[in-house]
Amino acid sequence: MRLSKESEEFIANLRLYLMTSGKKDSEIKEIAEELRAHLEEAESRGKNLDSVTGGSPEAYMKNVSSEMITDFYGLIKFMPMFILLLIAYFITGSAIRGELSFSLLKLAAFPLIGVASIAAYIVTFRKMAVKKWSKKKEFIIFISIQLITVGLMSAVLFLDIFYFEPFYIPSREMMWIIAALGVLIFIIGAIWSKTWITVILPLFLFGPDFVMSFMDIDEMTALYVSMGTFVGGFVLFMLYLLIQNKKQNPRYS
Repeated sequence: MRLSKESEEFIANLRLYLMTSGKKDSEIKEIAEELRAHLEEAESRGKNLDSVTGGSPEAYMKNVSSEMITDFYGLIKFMPMFILLLIAYFITGSAIRGELSFSLLKLAAFPLIGVASIAAYIVTFRKMAVKKWSKKKEFIIFISIQLITVGLMSAVLFLDIFYFEPFYIPSREMMWIIAALGVLIFIIGAIWSKTWITVILPLFLFGPDFVMSFMDIDEMTALYVSMGTFVGGFVLFMLYLLIQNKKQNPRYS
């Protein structure tokens, strides 16, 4: 039986809410299948989503989540790869450009900014799951998080240049080795997560820097090329998400 659009969206939102709550994938799948069966039975009798959720989808999600065990072991297994990817994102670009240096400010601020950014995305996903936001609002919120993250990182770099001395500057050869290790981490991350996004995104972020490192061009041109490639990559990424969403929910496309 084909469920109503409202019911299908609720199942998808419940999965998102439970996933961002640290629940096991196998249990989330079981809960989603049970919910689908209940909704199919309810709709076959002429009832709607409220008859299953009691009129409060948000309370229903929270109640289901509270009855499930949080998969702390799964989260712990996830952390090493998350930390490696975070480090790779922070240092690969600078290593390719030959600008990599280490200061106390960078070592303290960049990890905090990264963790705060991830936390902001998780909170946003949880809110999206229980609130009916418009696509425009979702887009504005995600862009805002990205702009704030970039702004904070830029502020750290500015302060680092003028107020902090690096305690270690690798040689150019060592920077290439560090960049190669970063690329290796991105590839391993793609295999581990079974998605190529951890390779595609760095390709747009750092690919232009790699190409321009072998070209004799001025800094402003290099900046414009990098910014243009980043914006283009972001647009392509959003289109990719849209296409994937339509594939997963063909009845609503």
